[in-house]
Amino acid sequence: MNIQSLPKLVTLSIIILFISYSCSQNKRNKGKEEINSTLQIPCSKKNDSLVVELGDSIQNTILNGDVDKYLSYYDLDSFSSFITKDTPLDNKSAQYKDGFLKGVKSGLKSIPQKIIDEVSLEGYYDFVNYFYDESTQTYYILFRLYSSLSGINYHQYRVSKQDDKLTFSDIYIYLTGENLSETFKRLFIYSLPKKSLFDFFGENNSSEFLKIAEATKLYNQGKFQMAYHKFNEIKGDLKNDKFILILKSTCASQINDREYSKTMQQIVSHYPDDPTLYLSQIDYYIITKNYEKTIELLNRLENETSDDFLNFLKGNLELEKSNYSKAIEHFKYITDNYPDFSEGYTTYLYALNLNGDFDKCIDLLSFLTNNDYLKPDLIKFVEEEDEYGQNEFKALINSKQYKNWKKS
Repeated sequence: MNIQSLPKLVTLSIIILFISYSCSQNKRNKGKEEINSTLQIPCSKKNDSLVVELGDSIQNTILNGDVDKYLSYYDLDSFSSFITKDTPLDNKSAQYKDGFLKGVKSGLKSIPQKIIDEVSLEGYYDFVNYFYDESTQTYYILFRLYSSLSGINYHQYRVSKQDDKLTFSDIYIYLTGENLSETFKRLFIYSLPKKSLFDFFGENNSSEFLKIAEATKLYNQGKFQMAYHKFNEIKGDLKNDKFILILKSTCASQINDREYSKTMQQIVSHYPDDPTLYLSQIDYYIITKNYEKTIELLNRLENETSDDFLNFLKGNLELEKSNYSKAIEHFKYITDNYPDFSEGYTTYLYALNLNGDFDKCIDLLSFLTNNDYLKPDLIKFVEEEDEYGQNEFKALINSKQYKNWKKS
């Protein structure tokens, strides 16, 4: 087993999934087999077990790189109905809607493919837990997406039922702060023909939607500075819309820290108690070195998600604060409870090294060699210099404990 490099950043990166679509005007195939979708599922022990099976199945489709199998669990008809729900449509717009939804359905494969790509780059997609919500009368399944390159995100799947098979009808993306169907509803509205926008919202409001449409297009093209300036032109209530601020902050992060801090301050000011935005707020407070607030938000996020993996982020934060003994506690918890997470071992070793606990470093290295890690790989990991000729394990390398372990 190979050893991963130490994470270079404590901060979290924002990942937003966008799907390209074509607006075909072809009408729906009336010969298609009708599927009976049910959005409400009673809470029972039997359904508890079926929900766990669904969570395991979704996770396995990602681990196996099986896009088609993943999509077989997607209740696309219900998802489509969420996109256009409560959206007034004239005859012309209704025809446009059919083409839009057809394009969305054909393009949804980019969602699992994006996740699969993240996992293939030493990332993880883990079924965390599930819960039952009385207000919607159905179950929700929580997944954690993590990689050292892109940070952490949560996806909360809304469970539905098609005939006798449990499926999911929507996904709440924590880093966007809304359901995926809501994101597509926005894209649907932004992409409507100008006349339809004017009819729906009036010419003045429609002009702001057109700015959003143009800014979103620039964002998708990777033209972040141009998109950022276009987002800044948006006026009225829309300029403080949660989704708009998140896109704007993502663009700003590609420009400079000053602009990024400005946009993140807007999110913090307008949505201080939105638990699904804790992730992006954590990023902001780390950059501004407000560690007390960062810990508070991490604890609130752990309470919201019941995800003890957040001990890993707490450990990284304690490293940033040079509080090595506290970091060691968090990383020890991770290695005990997530034994397949190799990054937990490397950061644990690093914290022990910084704290001067060389005997415990050797205990950990010996444990790893007894559990499928190759000693030459461990030695290379510890002794390899970075691009600047520096080595953060220098103290460990010079210790007599390490020298004895290396030659043993």
